[in-house]
Amino acid sequence: MIEKKLKRYIYAPETSLHRVLGDLYRKAVTICLVVDSKKKLLGIVTITDLKQAIFKGVDPNTPVHTIMNTTFVSAEVGTSLTKLRRLAMGKTKYKTGIFEKIPILDQHSTLKGLYILPGSQEELRRTVLVTGGAGYVGSHVCRLLLKKGYKVVVLDKLLFGNAGIRDLLKHKNFKLIKGDISNISTLISAVQQADAVIHLAGIVGDPASALNPLHTMEQNHFATKAFIDVCKHYQIARFVFASSCSVYGANPGLLKEESDLRPVSLYAQSKRYSEFVLLREADDNFHPIILRFGTLYGLSPRMRFDLVVNTMTAHAHSRKIIMVDGGGQWRPLLHVEDAAAACVAALETPLQKVSGQIFNVGDTQENYQIQDIAKAVQGHLPGTHIHQQDTVKDRRDYKVSFNKINHRMGWRISRTLTEGIAEIVTTLRKGQFKQWDDKRYNNYLMLRSVLEDIP
Repeated sequence: MIEKKLKRYIYAPETSLHRVLGDLYRKAVTICLVVDSKKKLLGIVTITDLKQAIFKGVDPNTPVHTIMNTTFVSAEVGTSLTKLRRLAMGKTKYKTGIFEKIPILDQHSTLKGLYILPGSQEELRRTVLVTGGAGYVGSHVCRLLLKKGYKVVVLDKLLFGNAGIRDLLKHKNFKLIKGDISNISTLISAVQQADAVIHLAGIVGDPASALNPLHTMEQNHFATKAFIDVCKHYQIARFVFASSCSVYGANPGLLKEESDLRPVSLYAQSKRYSEFVLLREADDNFHPIILRFGTLYGLSPRMRFDLVVNTMTAHAHSRKIIMVDGGGQWRPLLHVEDAAAACVAALETPLQKVSGQIFNVGDTQENYQIQDIAKAVQGHLPGTHIHQQDTVKDRRDYKVSFNKINHRMGWRISRTLTEGIAEIVTTLRKGQFKQWDDKRYNNYLMLRSVLEDIP
């Protein structure tokens, strides 16, 4: 390895655990090489060593040399690639398995290079905590993370059951913690197992959020504040937060991330509050990334039929009628699988491009008026009657630009509205959701039934 690349692994003995861990996450590497002023290698510290020390109560400001491993496998300058590979594969007197990374030293123990086993994961492959991982978006996020080789820990109270993740429960890299994010001890247990967070949990949607305002603020805002504190204490560097374009409320023009926020619901207001706290708490070791999702639609292992596209399609298929409230309001539409892909993109994009940033998630061409969504559904289900009402119960009206996420992350949608409608129609025709109006597919109805049961 050339000297310039080697520098990213090197730290002085007095560097704090807090600083080293934050740097390793930022650089996405797994090992710290502790050297003195003459570049003599004193010890090695892995990201696991750092996290375990902090979990055990070691002060994060403690110098890294106090926890470094001074017994390590190394090779001399000039060692053949064949022998380096044998060392990396663990064929040494040390019985600790595969090493993957072997420091190369001269006769004075001066660090000269680092051999990385071909095919090994040089960059950090993390364990990701997904709150709400059994939900509409979360069930897709979990599958995508597992497919990409991550380990996944889900924290979910399973209000809607485990259908979204049932097939994942026996996966070797998947773990479920059944619990509420507002329970601090449960939250701490989950965070201790993670290297990064995708925070999806909470009460979702305007009608559900309005049922019990205090409960909504507890779940959507106060729990997020506590979550941030726990993550900062346990040195979680990357925190991806699912917000919503609903924060724009009723707003004219093509809206960008810096546009005025005019929330018209408690749900949107709770997201706005959480965004503010996240950005306020950002620092060199805590990097929030805020994703404002467009209006979601599409199939999911934990299906919802309380979303405008999904609801219209189900009504058109089973009842041959679509009720349109107003019709002129704009909505930016986003397929649920694309929402999941954006979460993973935020996890993998270099921190310098996304840290402390807000991103609208969607595509500018996928802004639709409600009446045009109804017409698109009608096009897939001929014979459907559209009944347009003059009253406007939902005052949200916003058209959104998505140039920032396209340019900063290089992210693009993979599904369009017409494709999403077609897949739902196909599934309905197969009889998969014969009881699509059941409460388990509706956030409002399910939460109302739960709240009614609470004494």
